[in-house]
Amino acid sequence: MRINDLLMGLLMALLGAITIWASKDFPPIARQPYGAGTFPTIIGAFLVGLGLLLSLRGWQQRGALFLWQGQVTLSRTLICLLAVITAVAGYVLLTPLLGFPLVAPIMLTLLIGWLSGGRWGLAIIVAIVASAVVWSVFALLLHVPLDLGILEEVIY
Repeated sequence: MRINDLLMGLLMALLGAITIWASKDFPPIARQPYGAGTFPTIIGAFLVGLGLLLSLRGWQQRGALFLWQGQVTLSRTLICLLAVITAVAGYVLLTPLLGFPLVAPIMLTLLIGWLSGGRWGLAIIVAIVASAVVWSVFALLLHVPLDLGILEEVIY
């Protein structure tokens, strides 16, 4: 089933607004210029803004709100769900050993490549860029270290 961008954008904007509202009462962090609600508020603001842009695009297209595109088998759905659960469990188990810089790009590449039907070039690029962005946000902006695993001995 294909859901029109108007509805998906409105849902995304609503989720962002709820995130902003829920994070307004987070306690401040000791000796930090920002509180625990800063990061969720930023993410919520992005969700609201991008959701509204997506809704505008859906409004301009004036297509059907719901479009049935064919049936997805239950086995395919369960396999995809199992792949995501396995990747999350693998991330949790392997990150302390191998570190975020190794595990995240590999897990994302495998998931994106498989779920996109073998578009491995795109999967590698997206995985590396996404991992670098997450690393940069946590390590540089928020000063939250991500586990280096075996790379800690190499770097330090």
